[in-house]
Formats: sequence, structure tokens, C-alpha cells
Amino acid sequence: MTRISIDAERCTLCGLCIPDCVRGILAAGERTVEITDPSLCIQCGHCRALCPVDAPKYEGLDEMEFQEISGAPALPDADELLFLFRSRRSIRQYKKSLSVSRDAAERIIEAGRFAPTGGNRQAVSYVAVLQAEKLASVRQLTIDILAGYADRIDEALRLHREEGKAIPREFRIRRVYGKRWKELKALLLKGDDRLFYNAPAFMALHLNPAESSSAAVDAGLAAMQMVLMAETLGLGTCFCGFFCFAVAESLQLKEALGIPARHVVPVSFVLGHPDVNYHKLVARSRPRINWF
Repeated sequence: MTRISIDAERCTLCGLCIPDCVRGILAAGERTVEITDPSLCIQCGHCRALCPVDAPKYEGLDEMEFQEISGAPALPDADELLFLFRSRRSIRQYKKSLSVSRDAAERIIEAGRFAPTGGNRQAVSYVAVLQAEKLASVRQLTIDILAGYADRIDEALRLHREEGKAIPREFRIRRVYGKRWKELKALLLKGDDRLFYNAPAFMALHLNPAESSSAAVDAGLAAMQMVLMAETLGLGTCFCGFFCFAVAESLQLKEALGIPARHVVPVSFVLGHPDVNYHKLVARSRPRINWF
């Protein structure tokens, strides 16, 4: 597939793009910039972003998304940006009367779409649950899976005590959660949702690890941009690591959300309109840094 081409009628051979190409596949020809191996292009867009005459063309990318930066809204200054980072809280109280609109969800996903990915592979896919009934079924299934996982941990611990059998490594790591997972099920029976916190919406990021050299990093970068976008829309978010544990154990849960069996789900979060107001930024431990 031809991933990139150069419009020879436009190219002025200014050469700005040549040293910026991460794959080193651009070279000066007699009349235009030439592509030495189009198959190596990762479609990062750098050459088009530099080109004053829009000579580079990409197969399958929307021409309209190559927008001019001049005239764009001013970037926040450093203090404003840090304030946004620090003011985001993990929200566990949501207004029951307000849902998350499809438009807001789409803007949040757009923020994730433009996050960097390893090798610009863009392997991340998204699940967005906005329907209350669907969210309730996903919550119940997740909690049932976690409670069953806790039972298996308890059985492994019993066999270890009584018969000296080794505890599987994954159980050793997650045994601290077993009690909590059983509590989640008991609390939900009483109407107390401590998994999704009665949030009206849920999102998960998934990808095929064979298509990404850094699946967890790619999903994490996208998710952080998404939750910050949610902040600008007046929405709160809370990451849900327990869902990621559950979906890794259950093809049924993947099928319920249209996630391919081979995909991993490194990140998920709930979102909605906060029903709590924080009046202060919070402290964090001092950074551990090696300066050279």
C-alpha cells in the first residue's frame, strides 16, 4: 500500500521535511522530494506539518485534519496547565439526574485519538457505555467475575495451608483484593455500587498487543488525555482497575462489550457530572529525582 506520496506540482524542494522524517525515507531529487521506501512511512504527519505548500499526501487520512496552527486558540500557560492537572480528582459521587451526552463522549474519544502511540501504530480501540441498562449489566457481570476470582484465591490459600501446595503467582499478587471483591458483591446487593459509583457512563480502551509494541503505555497516554478533556467539559472521572482485572479473566465480558478475545484492556474509567465540590488542591509526595 502506498502510505505517502509527494505532489510534484506543489513541491518546491525546500528540503524542510527531509531531516525531520523519523524513518529517513525522504531525499532531495532533481525536481521534487522523493520517497525512498513508501512502505516504511508511519504516517506521523511531520512532513506535512512542516511543508508550506502541502505537498505530502497520505493514503487514508482526512485532509481536513491538517489544519493551520496560525489563528488557533492560544495554549494555556504553564501555571494554567499545571492547575488543570492538579485540580482533576477521582470522582466517586455523581449526579444521578444527569447523563453523559453522545457529543461529550465523542469529544472525549477524540482527545484519546490524538494521543501519541508507539511507532504511530494507533492500535487503540474504544468502548463507550452510555445506556443505564447496559452499564448495569456490565457492572453486575464484572462484580460476579471478581467475586469468583476471590473464591479461587481462597481455595488456593486453603490448599497451601492444608496440603502445602504452592500459591499461583497471580493469586499471590492479587490476594489483597479478594476480600474487597467479595465486599463489592455484598454491597451491590444492598444497592451500594462501589465499583462504578453509580456513574452514568463508562469507557474502556482496548488493543491487540500484536499491533502495539507498548500496549499499556499507548492506552494510558490516550486515557489521560481523555479524562483531562472530560474535565474541560465539566465531567468527572474515576479509573477502574478492577474492571481491567475482570475482563482479562472473562471472554463473556469481552463479548458483552464487543472486545475481540485477543485484545487486552489496560485502562477503563467511569464518568459523569460530579456531585461533590472540592475546595482545595491536594498535596503529593515529593518527586524522587536523579539529577545529572
